[in-house]
Amino acid sequence: MPFYYCPNCGASNPDSAAACYNCGAPNPTAQTTDATPPAATNPFEAPTQPQSPYQAPSYPPPVTYGTPPTPYQQPAAYTPPDVTPAYGAPLYGQVGYPYPASSIEAQRLQGQARTALILGILGLICCGLLGPVALAIGMQAKSGLQRMGVMEGQSLALVGMILGGAATIIWLLSILIGFVSG
Repeated sequence: MPFYYCPNCGASNPDSAAACYNCGAPNPTAQTTDATPPAATNPFEAPTQPQSPYQAPSYPPPVTYGTPPTPYQQPAAYTPPDVTPAYGAPLYGQVGYPYPASSIEAQRLQGQARTALILGILGLICCGLLGPVALAIGMQAKSGLQRMGVMEGQSLALVGMILGGAATIIWLLSILIGFVSG
């Protein structure tokens, strides 16, 4: 760091000092930077502002695509969209095409599936003679529901068939054991 010697008192001071640290004399080698704006000659005159480093950006002119619509014109007439299906398969929920699960035949077959389940349970618990009946009704209900493509009730019919088959086997074994021991 370079030093200068004060011409007034001879003290050594850094070059960056604006004045001598000993006597306060101004530094002759220091560059003067006056931060105060120049005084206006007229007291009613506004001080001059320094030039701003920021200028308004220049933008390119807007691009127009095609011709703009003329204002206040009548809109085009409304045309409803075409709703006819592209293929001939009917959609569920349309008039004339009932949903298969809500048809009377499907409801009857679902009732048979419930009956097969109940008869299968009763065949296991109290009377084995109801087992073949549950098996037959469950097979009829399951095949009819499969044919119609209805899923509701097929599991009831299947469980009724299984319970009816088990009740039938137990009933036949008890009859066979009765004849052998008898």
